[in-house]
Amino acid sequence: MVWRAAVKLAYDGGDFSGFQRQPGLRTVEGEILRALKEIGAIGSAKDGRFGGASRTDSGVSALGNVVAFDTDFRKSEMIRALNAVSEDVYFYGIAEVSSGFSPRRARQRWYRYFLADRDLDFGRVSACASIFEGKHDFRMFCRGDERDTVRTIDSIRVFQVGDFIIADFRAREFLWNMVRRIVAAMLEVGRGRVAVQKVKEALSGADFSFGLAPAECLVLMDVLYDFEFEFECPSTLERRIRLARGRSFVKLAFFDDLVERKGDECQ
Repeated sequence: MVWRAAVKLAYDGGDFSGFQRQPGLRTVEGEILRALKEIGAIGSAKDGRFGGASRTDSGVSALGNVVAFDTDFRKSEMIRALNAVSEDVYFYGIAEVSSGFSPRRARQRWYRYFLADRDLDFGRVSACASIFEGKHDFRMFCRGDERDTVRTIDSIRVFQVGDFIIADFRAREFLWNMVRRIVAAMLEVGRGRVAVQKVKEALSGADFSFGLAPAECLVLMDVLYDFEFEFECPSTLERRIRLARGRSFVKLAFFDDLVERKGDECQ
């Protein structure tokens, strides 16, 4: 019997050229579709009515993106089977949803940005972030080809963890590049290069751009709906996570040892 599946997944954006399929490039969507076809869950993206919640840019990672598709594959075996054949995409949640469900129509999206600049003033960054909360026309804080640029940001929470300033953005939906352009303004204010008033003027429609913050520091933390996912960690996923964590530890240890060799100058 055919049913509609919603699957929650994670990936390191550095492994892909963005989410959306592109000819000749390795993308998250392309890898997901390859895995679904390999296990026989769908025949094609069109036949399976495949869709994703957020088309993250190249370099942007996700801990909780969501895809949906029609399938007759056994629900109890889906997460195990996908993790057995996938490369660099980690599947861990599943839900049976209505036939008309679109992952784009979410209740809320949560993005997190890591600001690792030690020269930032926390107070100025927080003050800048607060002006973006609520309903605004974000025409100057998105890609130029957007038509409807009015959006509502539910909240922006800024806090410190070690050397990082972390900013959590929550809204029903975001425009293309919106979070990264807002963060670029926060960075300029935090470094003392731009006054908050200048950012307010841009938010009011003044023709001014603060640039685009790096994609690699942005993570889609979660996409929320009015239903709950069933979370699983089959052996196929556990083994892949263990291997990936081992590789990450080696990289972290490399840079820790490099800092130690260079001494106080790199602290």
